[in-house]
Amino acid sequence: MAYADPGLSLPGAERTGPTGRLLRASRAVFLGLTVAFAVVSYAGVGVPLEAQAAVYLGLMGTVSLYHGGFEHVANLRGRGESLQARYLAAYVGLLAAALWLFAVAPVAGLVVAVAITVLKAGHGGIAVRRRVRSDEGLGTWRARVVGAAVRGGAVMVVPYLAAPGVFSAVAYAMAGFFASDPAIGPLFDPVRRAFVGGCYAGLVVAYLGATRSTAEPSAWRAETAEVGLLIAYFALVPPVVAVGVYFPCWYATRQVARMTDDAPDATLGDALRRVARDGALPWVGALAVLAGLVVWLPEPPASAVGWVAVYSVFVACVAVPHVVVGAWLDRTRGIWSVH
Repeated sequence: MAYADPGLSLPGAERTGPTGRLLRASRAVFLGLTVAFAVVSYAGVGVPLEAQAAVYLGLMGTVSLYHGGFEHVANLRGRGESLQARYLAAYVGLLAAALWLFAVAPVAGLVVAVAITVLKAGHGGIAVRRRVRSDEGLGTWRARVVGAAVRGGAVMVVPYLAAPGVFSAVAYAMAGFFASDPAIGPLFDPVRRAFVGGCYAGLVVAYLGATRSTAEPSAWRAETAEVGLLIAYFALVPPVVAVGVYFPCWYATRQVARMTDDAPDATLGDALRRVARDGALPWVGALAVLAGLVVWLPEPPASAVGWVAVYSVFVACVAVPHVVVGAWLDRTRGIWSVH
């Protein structure tokens, strides 16, 4: 099965076929959830945290974690044994370093967790945008960095601003596994939150304003609509549900869409079978690491927030080498370059 070169910049409108169907489906799901939770919020109906945690853990621990393992298998396939060994050694080393940071400096570990989530979501989003739409307007590295910050910021900054109570509760529980009274209060100071919100809003306006003069009009309108959808989604959907749905149903879906893009013999079924085949063993290994983390913690989680927090610590630590080793250390064939 042949796959397109993801480094190639292709002009024109959004793709048709399986790629287009996946992209449209992800937008439809997120638009539907945004509208649904806007109505629920307006009606004053709350979603129990236990139900939110079930959505988060169910989707993140299956679809998202499974796809993450596949990305590494795809990246290592066909490589020499020496590179594979160095890749795995760096992966294990960075994973251990991330866990160590949480253990000795949990607030710093929390900040790194948020930052790496922004980087993963943002860089992955820009990679898909460049692959399936015209690259005009994102041709410079500065434009791509700002675009990644805007998209990734929607995932973490917007919930931080829109739902500080839930965000701080999960953050406190994450740091609380390693410290009896983690000093995260200053991170949620109203003045600091207002400053972060102002910086992010300015970044969004600057990004869309700058790319309007350089991007092809239809591509710019599509980018504006998609960024707006992400911001509205994370502002209106409860953060535990929002993040739990985002990575399996937006991020992973779009990476699979890239596998079918511009390859005449690529089909959605082929792509999904490839993910199912290659992701199985890494998924089992990742679950074993998660189980080990739960056993290693001084006190296991005892509430819905606790279970969301422990999985968040785990996935943040896994994401550090996932981003650094899988993308930046390997610039020619990283986790966002499927071959």
